[in-house]
Amino acid sequence: MVLNIWVNSKELNVSENCTVSSLLKELGLSSRAAIWINGRQVFMRDYETMTLKEKDEIKIIRPLGGG
Repeated sequence: MVLNIWVNSKELNVSENCTVSSLLKELGLSSRAAIWINGRQVFMRDYETMTLKEKDEIKIIRPLGGG
């Protein structure tokens, strides 16, 4: 089954058992990105186990490098 989710205001389809971690890998993003799902921040320790649900609204903020 495929889930319809929103990532940074763009519609995306992912597999039913997609976790936050697997979404980041699929998008080619660092596992250090900050994630909010439906307005609630997700802790990095939960990325591997938290599965996405139909119509979740996900906001991803990528870490900035530099110095």
